[in-house]
Amino acid sequence: METAKRIDEEKEQVKVITPRQKKFILMGIIVLLIVSVVLSVAVVEIKKSKSKTLQFISPTVKSFTKTETVSGRVVQSHTETIYVNPTKGSINEIFVKEGDTVTKGQKLFSYEDTTIAAEIGQAEVNKKLAETTVTQKNDQIASIEKDIQNVISASTPTPNTTDANNTDKNTTNTTRTTSTPEIQSLQAELNTAKEELNAAQLKVEQYTLEAEKLKAQQESLTVNSNNDGVVLNLNKSIGQGYKATDKQQISIMQIASNEPFQIEGKLTEEEKAKVEPGQAIKVTSKVVTDKNWKGSVSEVSNYPMSDQSTNQAKNSKKEAIPYYTFRATLDSQENLYPGYETNLEVVVQSKELLAIPETSVKGSGKSKYVYVLKKGTIYKQSVKTGQKQGKYIAILKGVKEGDKVGKNPSWTVRPGTKIDLDK
Repeated sequence: METAKRIDEEKEQVKVITPRQKKFILMGIIVLLIVSVVLSVAVVEIKKSKSKTLQFISPTVKSFTKTETVSGRVVQSHTETIYVNPTKGSINEIFVKEGDTVTKGQKLFSYEDTTIAAEIGQAEVNKKLAETTVTQKNDQIASIEKDIQNVISASTPTPNTTDANNTDKNTTNTTRTTSTPEIQSLQAELNTAKEELNAAQLKVEQYTLEAEKLKAQQESLTVNSNNDGVVLNLNKSIGQGYKATDKQQISIMQIASNEPFQIEGKLTEEEKAKVEPGQAIKVTSKVVTDKNWKGSVSEVSNYPMSDQSTNQAKNSKKEAIPYYTFRATLDSQENLYPGYETNLEVVVQSKELLAIPETSVKGSGKSKYVYVLKKGTIYKQSVKTGQKQGKYIAILKGVKEGDKVGKNPSWTVRPGTKIDLDK
């Protein structure tokens, strides 16, 4: 009996723990852990703040910029499209391949026109015949003039210089001699030869000009490059014997200039109002990571273009979106190639503003403040902040140059604290 009674008493002493009680116990343990962690962090922070001296700096003037991000594409600075000229005949020969580097004046291709070659040959023959005639007429004139002189010499007696009367008589005889039928005939022949010489000389000039004109036309059948560059988009369907019709405008190739690359893109009306020539740019590309390029906007069109989706229905009344083209030059084009898509940060505004490290500013919204040191005492100073740039923030109101502002104040800093910076 006593043993059974003792066992009942022990059972009453054992308390049964319910699931709800287990839950409260677990929550209590968690709360205790959180409190202990917070207290530990607070103790560490207090120790740090005591061991770390508050630093003070003076606000400095820094350049703050506002940027507008636009997209663009790397392009050749100039690309010349060359078309087939139907008036010059059929293609004779193409001297270059796609991707070839060419220099200014280098032959690209030529036209074939056999009639010009034949006309040049005939003009050269005519010129030589006219030149031969000129030579013959010069010889003929020289011969006639010699004959005239011989006749005059044979018909004129030797004058007697001691007799004045004889001199007058000989002069009269000479005049008569030059009027003889033989002299007259030779003189008429001489005049005719000179006229024929003039005509032959005119023929030489005529055929010379004709040959030069035809040669110029023949030279124009060979198309040369107007710039140093690279051959692009060579039309594979055009070869020897190809001839375009008068109504066709067929491109045979493009010559992309070797001048430094440019960035080409489009601007909306809002972007156009902000972006102007001369503004600095920073260029990045997804293709080339961890690298950027600098440059400036070179031109912005003042005339809008229409950008209407090709998928838009023809009967749609939706108006086309206007845009403005722009171009930008680069200081360097290393690792960039035509066709690369880029993003441009255009500096649309730049101002010199007073700035302090962002870590100096506490609070949020309109309730921002800094700690300043005046006459060895820390004060709490409300400030109005502006744009952020890097680790600095612009201060629009509240502090000025020469003030001592806390650089890295912790939460333990209290206004009214005395600090001696000399110690």
